[in-house]
Amino acid sequence: MSEPAIIYVPGIKPKPPAGEHRAALWRCLVEGVRRADPAVSAELARHGGCFSLVSWAHVFYGTQRELALDQPGIERLLALPGPEPRDRREATSWQRRLRRALYLLSDAFPPLFDLVSDPNMRATLDDTRRYFDNENGVAVTVRHMVADALLEAWRADRRVLLVGHSLGSVIAFDVLWELSHRFAVPGRVDLFLTIGSPLGLAFVRDRLLGAHESGRRRYPTNIDRWTNLAAIGEMTALDRRLATTWSPMVDLGLVAGITDRLDLATYFRGPEGLNVHKCYGYLVDPVVGATVAGWWREGVAG
Repeated sequence: MSEPAIIYVPGIKPKPPAGEHRAALWRCLVEGVRRADPAVSAELARHGGCFSLVSWAHVFYGTQRELALDQPGIERLLALPGPEPRDRREATSWQRRLRRALYLLSDAFPPLFDLVSDPNMRATLDDTRRYFDNENGVAVTVRHMVADALLEAWRADRRVLLVGHSLGSVIAFDVLWELSHRFAVPGRVDLFLTIGSPLGLAFVRDRLLGAHESGRRRYPTNIDRWTNLAAIGEMTALDRRLATTWSPMVDLGLVAGITDRLDLATYFRGPEGLNVHKCYGYLVDPVVGATVAGWWREGVAG
């Protein structure tokens, strides 16, 4: 068996240039694993080639973000062992809980989405719609990029941990469906790890590839296990348990199991303040680290 492959699919909004972004993500992931399992972290650090980033945001937006904007927040994540009291207060504030309730209500009654006044959420909705509308063929282009990364790993007979953050988890899910049904590719994902994922929202589920199929054809058939993690105060994942939403996949025997944990205490602070949804905050979290470490150890044991 070749070196394991960790394939990371980021979420929406412009990202730093691929090389810089990958290095920052890798640094956070190695630290997150260290907080959960120092021995695996040391081993992981010697296998930097196992981690690949599917850098798609520049195709979607035509622009990039300066890493310098996020660097102070990244350094804070790495310097602190966990969230400070102010982070916890903000993540659980009544204002945040009220906004989340409004978003959940809007997901149940889609016309209410047009009444959402928060500019960040409106931008997220607009970008998500743009993906599902395949504007200028951008969704197809992005899915090809993810599919190429998976196919390369499978051709090399590598165990695959596929990590999807935010909209990246949606893109990854669509790719897995296409590879299952449109192209009948035999490869499998050993572990599908979704972080801050909106795959539990009706707004998203109704627009996925395969959403209007029935039975086995509605779902990817190439996932061995699925772990879903979300942070306290999330405004994208919104406390939706994917084990419940996607239970038919387990009932049909398409996946061995789907597990959720929705209590991660992420604490990234950037120019806009606390952002519990930020990718770096997730990757440095010991719960994410323990998940990756457990997957890595299984390969060694196997």
